[in-house]
Amino acid sequence: MSERLPKWNIGPKYELVRKVGKGTYGSVFEARDTTIGEKIAIKNVKSIFEDEIEAKHMLREICIMRTLDHPNIVKIKDIIIPVNSDSYNNVYIAMEYAEADLKKLCKSPTYLDHSQVRFLMYQAICGCRYMHSANIMHRDIKPANILINSNCSLKICDFGLSRSYRRLNFEEGVENSKREQWDHCVEDDPNQRAKKGISRILTGHVVTRWYRAPEVILMEREYGKEMDVWSLGCVFAEMLGMIRENIPQYVERTPLFPGKSCFPLSPDLSTNEMKAGYPCSEYDQLSLIFQIVGTNQDLTFITDPKAKRYVEAFPPTPPKDLRDNFPAITSSELDLLKKMLSFNPRKRITLDQALNHPYFFPVRDNNYEILAKAPADFVFDGEQEVDLFTLREIFRREVSRYRN
Repeated sequence: MSERLPKWNIGPKYELVRKVGKGTYGSVFEARDTTIGEKIAIKNVKSIFEDEIEAKHMLREICIMRTLDHPNIVKIKDIIIPVNSDSYNNVYIAMEYAEADLKKLCKSPTYLDHSQVRFLMYQAICGCRYMHSANIMHRDIKPANILINSNCSLKICDFGLSRSYRRLNFEEGVENSKREQWDHCVEDDPNQRAKKGISRILTGHVVTRWYRAPEVILMEREYGKEMDVWSLGCVFAEMLGMIRENIPQYVERTPLFPGKSCFPLSPDLSTNEMKAGYPCSEYDQLSLIFQIVGTNQDLTFITDPKAKRYVEAFPPTPPKDLRDNFPAITSSELDLLKKMLSFNPRKRITLDQALNHPYFFPVRDNNYEILAKAPADFVFDGEQEVDLFTLREIFRREVSRYRN
């Protein structure tokens, strides 16, 4: 029996084919542009104007994606809204189509060879480097946001948590609320966070837990593009796990740091284990990181005394030999991975340095190594108060940019 397709109000230009995914904001369908026969993906963003914060997030994502033009970053093709309505609540976003994402591939009986991993990582670094040159940080790089086609082409997607550099510093009230959590641990509960006046985007919950850099975990007052490099390193490790000689059984693949909690913003309050007076379980995110990189780290980047005492309370742990995880890893793969997973962000390899690593010499291509011509400058990138009527009008303005 064929899949029943929803009746989306997307007009005659697009024809839905099949459902390919479901995200935070709604379903994603493979579709066809009937005018040129091109395969695309359409995301249905439901009830977007019922929550001002979520509407801002989606608008920010659209604005950011409009400013980025790189072969390794997914492009928006069209934005579809009702033509004659002042109270529309759904938005349809047509984007470049990709056959799969890395998360799905990791869970499938698909294997990569060393050359494929190299080319995929090269593209990911090129796309992220371009993004940073436009003053944009992704802040949620993970396998699910890495789209891959059968020809090994790669595109970074989902810019819902992205920000421009000029918006990275936390607002004073939010920052103070965050700092309180070193003294008053609360569960990772939306109602609790709302009581403390902490929005979802500014709590430090940027980056899905398993790919979250140490400086973000420790709630550093300022963090930079180095956090994306850490996340890319975690993605690199999962790609290496798809090489058959590293992990023969695909069902045994796992993220490098699969934490079950992340102190202090989402601690395991059921544990009795304490460090410097704070709860910390064996499977806490920072614990798992130390089990791999070791505890003998340069902590000079940590600015909060409580955070530093907490880190120093971990028992001495030597770094793990990553060859235990990846027996077939090459010396150049190992060197790059370790440099991307430097605990101190100031000592982490930069993306420029990564491109010049000998690992990438066989695949370098000037067509991928382009930089943004100017910093991104778009209409909406803030936490300013905006009423829903104005948000709808901004959406209409952004739609017109795609149509012109």
